[in-house]
Amino acid sequence: MHPFSWIKFFLDDDLVTHITTETNRYAHQHFNTHELAPHSRELNYKYVTSDEIWTYLGIVFMTGIDKRPEIEDYWSTRPLFHTPWYGQKMSLRRFQQISKFLHFADNDARPADCEDRLYKVRPIIDSLVGKFRNTYIPEKEIAIDEGMIAWKGRLIFRVYMPDKPDKYGIKAYLVCESTSGYIWNFEIYCGKSRPIKELVVDLLGPQLLDKGYHLYQDNYYNSVELCETLLQRNTYVCGTFRMDRGAPKELKNDVKKLKKGESVFSRKGQVLVQVWRDKRDVKLISTLHTAKIVESAKTNRKGEKICRPEVIGDYNKHMRGVDRADQMLHYYPCSRKTVKWTKKLVFFLLQMAALNSFILFKKYTTTEKYKKRNYKFKDFILDCVEKMTEQNKQFTPPPATLRRPPVKDPENRLEGGLKVHKMVHVPPSNNKKNGAMRKCRVCAKHKIRKETSVMCASCGVALCKLSCFNVYHTMKNY
Repeated sequence: MHPFSWIKFFLDDDLVTHITTETNRYAHQHFNTHELAPHSRELNYKYVTSDEIWTYLGIVFMTGIDKRPEIEDYWSTRPLFHTPWYGQKMSLRRFQQISKFLHFADNDARPADCEDRLYKVRPIIDSLVGKFRNTYIPEKEIAIDEGMIAWKGRLIFRVYMPDKPDKYGIKAYLVCESTSGYIWNFEIYCGKSRPIKELVVDLLGPQLLDKGYHLYQDNYYNSVELCETLLQRNTYVCGTFRMDRGAPKELKNDVKKLKKGESVFSRKGQVLVQVWRDKRDVKLISTLHTAKIVESAKTNRKGEKICRPEVIGDYNKHMRGVDRADQMLHYYPCSRKTVKWTKKLVFFLLQMAALNSFILFKKYTTTEKYKKRNYKFKDFILDCVEKMTEQNKQFTPPPATLRRPPVKDPENRLEGGLKVHKMVHVPPSNNKKNGAMRKCRVCAKHKIRKETSVMCASCGVALCKLSCFNVYHTMKNY
């Protein structure tokens, strides 16, 4: 199977059709409620098709690999930036039009009493969450942690997390497979807090509870009460811990007497709370382990083996699932600066879909050419982009001529004679489809205002027929 077939497990035709429908609906609502200027570009707007949305998303994914300062730079004809591929797939103006009206939910269908702050992106979230959970069953070890979607604009549920690379943004709770980083479930924090126990149980859901999973999470989630609740649902917990979440008073007193390398613990049924002193106190909770101290593979400065609780080794090994997914998502971020937080969030969710597709592809593909070579996430995205942008069959790329005459005269204007420099008509523009005109370069040099309909095909400079054309290509100082 081609990589594009794997990404369509999540980003399928139904989802693209939904985006197409809502984008066209929003454009229609905009035109009905706004009075357009006589020369507005929106007067030439055409409703998008599903093929165009596929191409648009392919270009968006490509911008994550090919990073440039401004979106216009991808269509620039400047030699330092010039990449014909973008103009061959979609014009800059069309890309900007789709970006302006890109929408994911019907504004008019929103109930008056709706309090869902994620209403505008809810269809995308529900679609992807359902597919993530139903397509793949994770292995025994899973992890819960937070992820951040960078956003510095005004937003009521924007958060600040100083420990994250993106310190300001939208927070998401992620459930990931520890070994691969597959994002099995997620929930976007929208400013309304709820009990941690309820959050964790909802994230796991009936598909993971009562199945004997090992859950690794940090001290933001862990408590004695949560461990006891999950133990009743045949789910085991391991992670760091805060002492004010159910630790016995006797243990708190014993911690004060600890020396470096020593540990104390307390057990309530199957729930183990352990404190080990290293450079600082490391507080742990587990329903999987004993309080046994084991040698680790690491050594100190003296070359001696470090002895630590076995809880720490397993926690460090299996808590990396969310970090691994977060790292992969930050390699090729396709979201750009925008005033609409909905676009930023949806592009991040589409990246998650691409990452999950890549993880499944690497795990289950049987095609030899993908298994033999070192096939990376970047290669997967590039292969998918090629297929996604093939969908737009209706778009006709513009002729391969310079859109603007060069500021400086080309170095080869005096070489080759008239056999190389041929006269062609100036390509039509949006305003003048029949008979586009440009200023003659030679006449402008002599401060004569004169327009012409012909240009040099190789130099890209507009010139009057015969006289100015011959002078420009034969005289150094014309």
